[in-house]
Amino acid sequence: MVLPTMTNSFQQCRTFDQIHELVKTRLHKVCGIGELYVYDTSFRIGAKLTLFPEKVYLHRGVRKGASALSLDIAGHAIEMDTLPDELKHLPPYEVEDILCIYKDKFN
Repeated sequence: MVLPTMTNSFQQCRTFDQIHELVKTRLHKVCGIGELYVYDTSFRIGAKLTLFPEKVYLHRGVRKGASALSLDIAGHAIEMDTLPDELKHLPPYEVEDILCIYKDKFN
């Protein structure tokens, strides 16, 4: 019975970061699973549990947009207080969308 164990694991999470880490750990051996899949899956599970990101998680598109704005992309996420003032008032998941959608517009 793998499913109840996984469900219990997610229900024990108290932050989005814990969900993200659990998803990443559970899926790391699956060939072809990348950062975007891990983030999107974590976001959906987090939404169900009403646990949302507190920082902007990086994957290819977000990383490109953040880099174009000269943000630090060395880690796996960007802290909200390091963002330009125009983005700080938004929820992190909206900043993630903006950086990804407009990655080619930031120059």
